[in-house]
Amino acid sequence: MKTKYYNPSSLEVNFAKAFQDLAQQLEDRLDAGKVVNITPIHDADNPMVIYKLKDEEGDLHEVVVQIIQRPDNLVN
Repeated sequence: MKTKYYNPSSLEVNFAKAFQDLAQQLEDRLDAGKVVNITPIHDADNPMVIYKLKDEEGDLHEVVVQIIQRPDNLVN
């Protein structure tokens, strides 16, 4: 089935939601640190999940995961 609407596509939104749901598994793989907040932005052109992390020294960091689906004609 050809995707007709990409901004955002349902695949991008569902992938972003799935990535958000993986927060605990991602945290388990961090050497030292915790996920302290997750900000989902599912209605953007390219959905994002923003993770706020606290490292072992108490410093805060942000990691932004942006989901971009390529148009069908670019995928071979």
